[in-house]
Amino acid sequence: MVATIFALTVMVGVGTSTMPPALAAVQRTFGVSPDVAGMLLAVFTLPGLVLTPLGGYLADRVGRRGVLVGSLLLFAAAGAAALSAERFEHLVVVRIIQGIGAASLGALNVTLISDFFDGHERVRLLGFNHSVLSIGTAILPIISGWLAGANWRLPFALPIVGVIVAAGVLLFIPPYSHTPAISSDAPSDGRVNRLALALLLGISVATYAVLFGPFLNYLQERIRVLEPEGPALYERIGAMVGLMSVATTLGALGVGRLSQRFPLHQLLIIACVLYSAALVLFVAVPTYALLVIPTVLFGLAQSLNQPVVQSLVACLASAERRGTVLSLNRTAALLGQTVGPLLFGAVYRSGGLEMVFIVGAALMLACAGALWWRRL
Repeated sequence: MVATIFALTVMVGVGTSTMPPALAAVQRTFGVSPDVAGMLLAVFTLPGLVLTPLGGYLADRVGRRGVLVGSLLLFAAAGAAALSAERFEHLVVVRIIQGIGAASLGALNVTLISDFFDGHERVRLLGFNHSVLSIGTAILPIISGWLAGANWRLPFALPIVGVIVAAGVLLFIPPYSHTPAISSDAPSDGRVNRLALALLLGISVATYAVLFGPFLNYLQERIRVLEPEGPALYERIGAMVGLMSVATTLGALGVGRLSQRFPLHQLLIIACVLYSAALVLFVAVPTYALLVIPTVLFGLAQSLNQPVVQSLVACLASAERRGTVLSLNRTAALLGQTVGPLLFGAVYRSGGLEMVFIVGAALMLACAGALWWRRL
């Protein structure tokens, strides 16, 4: 069952992490510019902003298994349709359908872990789940690059693997997994603490905004500033992003043990402080080599943040409402991914590169302060 849940997590990455080589192949095949090719990313994530909460609500009403199998089969069918795509417009339609199919996966994998496990074991498995996602996002672009070299359509067809995962769901996931598994830490009256939920959702928006803003969009500019004549610039950028993923993977493996020694809200405060310190150091360090320090700190913050947030959100809802509530957290993450580049793009235009990292650091410090004020 746990292996099936982790397979769902990998499928979340199939729709996004495979895209860099695929988009390069599309640009070469159809002669489109990078911004036009980037539409294939945008149209994939947009359905999730609306359909992720709907998928969580349906999973609470009709069962996790039915929603997951239907989503995976639609995801896989759209992957098969990519094999016959002849025009760029066909790919846009395929990616929209893939986005609809994948919308619920990133929330329901976490929901299943929360259904069957609670306490420190839940946090431990959520940490492992985050490690699986980090490993997948590191490996999937390599696989996609090999496939794109053979045929530009093949990376877009990778969701076909969802058929196998759907079979695993049918075999190993009970149809009504939320009925017998009411966790001991769930509220007994079924009510959700809305203030605590709003704070946690805000932190998800903020952390994904700084990930997709200062780190993924502007770290490369910082590297150019530090070594404008440095060789192998793209490789150096890739090395830093890869190092962050490694730090996230290794750190997430130890989250379960940390949760046995420290309250979860303290771990989340530490994560926010680590984010803030890393963003300040991205500006402060004078050489490319020293960027290793803030990159590792950022990765460690990532490793603490999501497993702890997901566990705290799961604790706020009864089992009958958990899918809906956790889907809101996934939607908050998608909102952060969307808003982050826009927000920090405006900061960059008005205040320059250093201000991007300073504003990001201030945002995460504000999150730490809010958590300190409002104990969860």
